[in-house]
Amino acid sequence: MRRARIGALVALLAAACRGPQGEPASPANTKNPVASAEGNVAAVDVAKINEKFRHVANVGEWVANFEGNQREIAAQRLLIAAACELSPGMRIADLGAGTGLFEPLFSTRVGPTGRVFALDISPEFVEHLRQRAFLEALTNVDVVKCPDDATGLPAASVDVVFVCDVYHHFEQPQKNLASIFATLKPGGRFVVIDFDRVEGKSSDFVLKHVRAGAAQFTKEITAAGFTLERGENAEEAAKLVESWLAVFRRPAGR
Repeated sequence: MRRARIGALVALLAAACRGPQGEPASPANTKNPVASAEGNVAAVDVAKINEKFRHVANVGEWVANFEGNQREIAAQRLLIAAACELSPGMRIADLGAGTGLFEPLFSTRVGPTGRVFALDISPEFVEHLRQRAFLEALTNVDVVKCPDDATGLPAASVDVVFVCDVYHHFEQPQKNLASIFATLKPGGRFVVIDFDRVEGKSSDFVLKHVRAGAAQFTKEITAAGFTLERGENAEEAAKLVESWLAVFRRPAGR
């Protein structure tokens, strides 16, 4: 009798783990509905990836983590900022600005007639960004608490949208990309830097934390209507070891 009950329980659990068509549910499909079975894709639960940013207990620890030169992004921040090709009077949105590593660089490049929008979902990061802008006299930096799936900015309002180690945090990439596309002026650029997820090369942290590699992310971005302007052939990309960099563009006629 006991064996019969165990057998019935196993059958019930197996049925529960099957998809609507009776096929086993793939971790990449249940935890990450965007990633396909093609390419470098991991079963990362994107629904929980932003939980630690809902309430940041110690912003100072994140400053040390995000802005120390042990982080490639921080060490190469001048190179990365140059890839945005900013000039005086331009408007750039730093989506997922975090502690504000790039805000002083962007502020200088767009000048007093330009605008930098520092966007983040974390209330603590938003407050830190406001204090930083005040203390460093970044008068052309506007700080905005944005929703998870959108920029929160008006349509066709910026020349560049910049995301650095943020794309893999998008819980609903299609919605984020649609918002970024709408926020950019026609012909505007979308600059993406993220961890280079490569099996056998990347760290365990990246392999477990980042849901896909550059090829999959590029496929998602171009499917949203962007054109790839510079990818692996970019001079800046060649100088990055742990990360990949690509520049996309919203077509001028759209």
